[in-house]
Amino acid sequence: MNAIPEPVTIAECPRNSRETMRVRLDTYQGRAVVDCRSWYAGPDGAFCPGRSGLTLGVKHLPALASALALALEEVRARGLT
Repeated sequence: MNAIPEPVTIAECPRNSRETMRVRLDTYQGRAVVDCRSWYAGPDGAFCPGRSGLTLGVKHLPALASALALALEEVRARGLT
């Protein structure tokens, strides 16, 4: 897949009043990537990307999605959610 003209936020999940988790499509070094990252509220209240997160090429997304689906099944089977 080619570069993405501008970042696209796919999902956002609030963690608390000062943090949110964002899943975005973006471009890194000319390649399309999926970025799952924690964003935090800066001094002016605007959200800024944090250091913790996962960025991977979109070609790896199907394998990650399958792994996360398996993790969700296991969490549910153990009554953790």
